Amino acid sequence: MTATNILLAGDIGATKTSLGLYDQSGRQLGQGTVQNGAYRNFDDLLAGFLARQRVEPCCACIGVAGPVIDQAVTLTNLAWSLDAGQLASRHRLRQVWLINDLVATALGATLLEPGDLHPLTPGTPRPGAVRAVLAPGTGLGEAFLVPGAGGDEPLPTEGGHASFAPRNREQIDLLDHLLDHQAHVAVEQVCSGLAIPTLFDFMARRCPPPAWLEAELAAAGDRTPVIARAALQALDGGPACETAVRTLRLFADILADEAANLVLKTLAFGGLFIGGGLAPRLLPFLRHDAFMAVFARGTYRELLATLPVQVILNPQTALLGAAAYGRSRYRG
Repeated sequence: MTATNILLAGDIGATKTSLGLYDQSGRQLGQGTVQNGAYRNFDDLLAGFLARQRVEPCCACIGVAGPVIDQAVTLTNLAWSLDAGQLASRHRLRQVWLINDLVATALGATLLEPGDLHPLTPGTPRPGAVRAVLAPGTGLGEAFLVPGAGGDEPLPTEGGHASFAPRNREQIDLLDHLLDHQAHVAVEQVCSGLAIPTLFDFMARRCPPPAWLEAELAAAGDRTPVIARAALQALDGGPACETAVRTLRLFADILADEAANLVLKTLAFGGLFIGGGLAPRLLPFLRHDAFMAVFARGTYRELLATLPVQVILNPQTALLGAAAYGRSRYRG
């Protein structure tokens, strides 16, 4: 059965995809999250999800981790391509809107409850000011919200692929180390889930890891969660692992610095949201004092020190934003 007012919302990242069905009031009717590696392409994934639902949506809004051009997109860190017209035709949808995943996250962030956010710095937002979103997940997403008469307008960027700018001697050494192997170093390559093993390998040259961790890493398909777990356990009184701890402290410093860069480039004096899958898991490394020591610096250090910075805890934020975007454009 096709329901005339049911919207499909989606959030496609490099690693996993979340899909949900919503009515026009915003009530969620069904939801699922799957690993992308289990599917050849998004069409197969979507067909499987729809086959399990009791109703067929009439339209869809899908946030995608990549630049959307003329309603088509190729994901940045996954070999999938999507075209809105083709999706509509193949899955019997009247309309499909493709949006950048950070547009969806930014819009969703405005809908969150206080319990969905962890304040890193309380701060005071300036009324009517721009707000920014920085999201380290598999890659690094950046976007901002511009206030207008009709509400906040979310605007995407590809700032994660701008050049990495080191802030101290250690980070200069990191840049030199990476430039030995590649011609350009983007900030995403040192501030994302994909970057954690790179930072670890750099740090291991200065601080060799324990044998037990080397064994775990050798057996792991994805080294990032192994490194993160070792660092978090070490902080919590588990086996000592200075290499992993220093790796995540380096990541947190780069994140704080890039957060300040984004705020200054977009004049986001209304505050900053930190989204993505990494930050909620690494909160012990995002302490207020350590974060602010890096974030509030330079000419505008006093202004930066007054801004609210909040970590998004709700993993469905981008899905909520995609649903809100689709509802705002659906005309029945």
